[in-house]
Amino acid sequence: MGHAFRFRAALLGLALAVSPALSGPAWAQDFGDLDEDEPADDEKADQPKPADDDGPIDDSEPDDDEFLVRPDADDGQELKFDDELESEIEEVKTRGPGEDTAKIYREALDEYARLGPDEEALAWERYMRKYPNSTFKARIETRLDELNQELYDGKLDASYERTADAGKAEINFSQPLLLENIDPRSKLRAGFEWGIPNYINFFADYEQQLFREMSVHAGLRRRFTGWTIEAGTHYAIVKSARTNFLLTAIGDVRLNVGPAFPAIRPQLAMGKRFKFGGDFAIDLNVQGGSDIAFIKNEGGDMIFSPRAIGGANIMIIPTPTVRVYLESSTYMKGFGADQVGTFAFNQFSVGIRFVGRKSKTQERYDVGLGASVPYQQRYWGYHNGSVAADMNYFL
Repeated sequence: MGHAFRFRAALLGLALAVSPALSGPAWAQDFGDLDEDEPADDEKADQPKPADDDGPIDDSEPDDDEFLVRPDADDGQELKFDDELESEIEEVKTRGPGEDTAKIYREALDEYARLGPDEEALAWERYMRKYPNSTFKARIETRLDELNQELYDGKLDASYERTADAGKAEINFSQPLLLENIDPRSKLRAGFEWGIPNYINFFADYEQQLFREMSVHAGLRRRFTGWTIEAGTHYAIVKSARTNFLLTAIGDVRLNVGPAFPAIRPQLAMGKRFKFGGDFAIDLNVQGGSDIAFIKNEGGDMIFSPRAIGGANIMIIPTPTVRVYLESSTYMKGFGADQVGTFAFNQFSVGIRFVGRKSKTQERYDVGLGASVPYQQRYWGYHNGSVAADMNYFL
């Protein structure tokens, strides 16, 4: 019995020792599903290591303002809106009394830029009366100051002189080629005209302004009746720099030297300058009168021989220094004569003038080149066409 008891005790101790080893795989089998995706040790070595821990996790509530761009975080780039979007935003805003918008201001800016300085100033003044609470008031006032400064400094033509100064301002009206000067000014003039086949004309003249509306002159030239000594006066009945208008009476006398006889040349002339913005302008000059010759006939009797003279000049002024002109001149006699009819030698001229200036409002000289051709000649045929050049030096 002792041996049986000892055998049973040994068997029980063996069972107790083996039971934990047998129960371990069973426990691992029950929980093995949790680790079935776990990579092998070799695979773990190939995977990148996680980033280092930056510190403890902040589990506080986020601040909504952190997602907004703060002024101190500006990257230096200005936010820009599309012009059309900006215009739409401006239009959506409710305008108060006397207010404008960026679109209205830009349209006015483009329109007024095409005007002359005085017209632009008036336009901005009307704009400010319409929009006294303009958002761009400071810019408009600055522009008005610039325009007024230009007017004050005399950087504009005499046509922009204020009404109070119009009685003293010169017009500096354009000089014609074959017609008479109608703007009384102090100047020296010299030139020539050469016609085919054998016509030649040299001329020189000095004109002195006595006062703004009146001048006297004297000179030598060849007219169709021969070489002649001339003198006379030009009196501007109306000379307005404000309206750019001239009405001038011309009273000349001349002494023809081959053959010798006296003549008077009364004329009335009208001139008008048309401004079209900027420097572009057109001078229109129309004049007419008579060259009244007192000629002795073969019997020694003095006869009265009037000739109609005059013409028109259109001077196109695209820039302050260049001018292009078209001109017609008339020389006729014997109107209504039944037996012989009218004598005529009428010409058409075209040419160009170059102007040298002392300043914006003062001319130093002008030089002209031109050509003429007769468009009507009856009994008189002094030439078949001519070229001419002249220079006016203003004193």
